[in-house]
Amino acid sequence: MNSKNKLETELEICNQKISKLSGENEELAKSLFIVNEKLHNSEMLKGHFISNITNEIVNPFASVLALAQNIKQLKEGEIASAHRMAEMIFLEAFQLDFQLKNIFAAAMIEAGKEDLKRTSFRLDELSENIRQYFAPLLNKRNILLSVSSMNNLIAGLPTMFISDKDKVDLILKNLISNSIKYSPENSVIDLLFNVEKGHLVIEVSDHGKGIHEADRKIVFDRFKQLDEKINSINTGHGLGLSIVQAYTEMLGGKVSLKDNSEGGLRIMVSIPESIETDDWDDLEDFLFDSEARF
Repeated sequence: MNSKNKLETELEICNQKISKLSGENEELAKSLFIVNEKLHNSEMLKGHFISNITNEIVNPFASVLALAQNIKQLKEGEIASAHRMAEMIFLEAFQLDFQLKNIFAAAMIEAGKEDLKRTSFRLDELSENIRQYFAPLLNKRNILLSVSSMNNLIAGLPTMFISDKDKVDLILKNLISNSIKYSPENSVIDLLFNVEKGHLVIEVSDHGKGIHEADRKIVFDRFKQLDEKINSINTGHGLGLSIVQAYTEMLGGKVSLKDNSEGGLRIMVSIPESIETDDWDDLEDFLFDSEARF
């Protein structure tokens, strides 16, 4: 091979290397662009998250402080006013406590630290606890919570179900809370239980304004809200439905939204029953802890 051919061969090899490096550089540039986009979106999501929970924390807390101050200024003989304000403080504190539970749950979900704790629990007790939990809000709005089942779960013998009771409980509370928030006074919220083919099916129907078809994906995003204005009068759907979806998916289930035939919204959650509980893990941990202590 003469020097000219050798030079041409080396030049071709260099061109190939340059072309390869150019391609790698383009890929790196694309990757860098994607990373920058994710960082930008992450900052926006944090801003939206703070905006969306502002009302859920600030407004009830401010109301509690103001009402407590008013009670301090009451005069002798104004016990009726004290009772009314005490009831208002309870309702505001109730909402604050509920929203804090959702915020902590959302934080744990984001951190990937939510673990499943499967136990066996009674569905009739679960439904009764929900009814008692929301009794003050239901009475205030004069809303009836109608609980029923398709196979006599509630009225008949108690039906046991194996899943993460705490997560099912918060799923159910968020569904009912959302319905109460958007239901008109003097209306009915229907809570239907059904167990079929190894799945617990929960349906909650209300007669509120519903959710527009185009907005039904947004309400499951815990960083977004239909109304993203800070200090908006309407608190939006907040974290509730996003936690419903996240917990349901963690339990291997599905969530669906439909228009209620009589107006309003119908949300359906289907959760498969776990094969066994995690009770043995608790016993094992207890034995190990006991052994360590002694």
